[in-house]
Amino acid sequence: MANMGMAIDLRRCAGCYACVVACQMHNNTKPGVAWGNVEACEWGEDPDNRRCYLPHACMQCEDAPCVNACPTSASYVRDDGIVMVDYDECINCGSCIHACPYGARIQNDVEGNYFDTAEQAPYEAEGIQRTHVVEKCIFCAGRLDAGLQPACVQNCPGNARYFGDLDDPESPVSVFISKNDPVQIRNTHFYYMPVDGMPKNLLPHAEVQTVANKGVDSKPADPGIPLPAAIGAVAVAAAAGAGIAVGVKNQRDNKAEVETKGGEGHE
Repeated sequence: MANMGMAIDLRRCAGCYACVVACQMHNNTKPGVAWGNVEACEWGEDPDNRRCYLPHACMQCEDAPCVNACPTSASYVRDDGIVMVDYDECINCGSCIHACPYGARIQNDVEGNYFDTAEQAPYEAEGIQRTHVVEKCIFCAGRLDAGLQPACVQNCPGNARYFGDLDDPESPVSVFISKNDPVQIRNTHFYYMPVDGMPKNLLPHAEVQTVANKGVDSKPADPGIPLPAAIGAVAVAAAAGAGIAVGVKNQRDNKAEVETKGGEGHE
């Protein structure tokens, strides 16, 4: 089974935001909703100060805290390691936002259209329509299934992004890693090749964040560390407030098991 990952060569990133726009267009996000971002990073002092641009989105954690925090199993991991979101199951409780140590999830409560128009433009009406859910980068999973590269990779004019199967030594990302020795973000499927002299602490790293959501502040878990009880309590409370108990997940699993057993011996 594939193990999908991405590497970004910061030496080639010009901060043009083409990756962000391509992502928004392909994934039909609402105004103000972006699954990725590009930051300007600076270090040093005049006259030796330096600057580079840092694109970042979901790090695709190996043991994703957002998946552990989700009370309805809307967040889950595909067999190829991509952390996905089932929008039909998402109840917009925000538990995953609190759990994410990279601030990579965004709550979509936007009802309007671009340019404040009364009707959607033709390009806005394409694809899946989402609102009142929490969204994130999914490595353009639909494009991957069709044999294509993620939109951000295909549309990067500087060719700064490398993507593919980390377990395939001949994939673009594996070849880049073998030749350049980039920095892997701990317990994730993401790698960065820093600009010469760039302090490593400027790269994305898991950190405790306080995120205001639904009037509640809580602290996320580090990747690979069990979810704190406080976060679990927030998830339970949010799910109950929405009229959905955490037991929904178990009920759905049990139902599937019963249906499977009941269907044994039938064609």
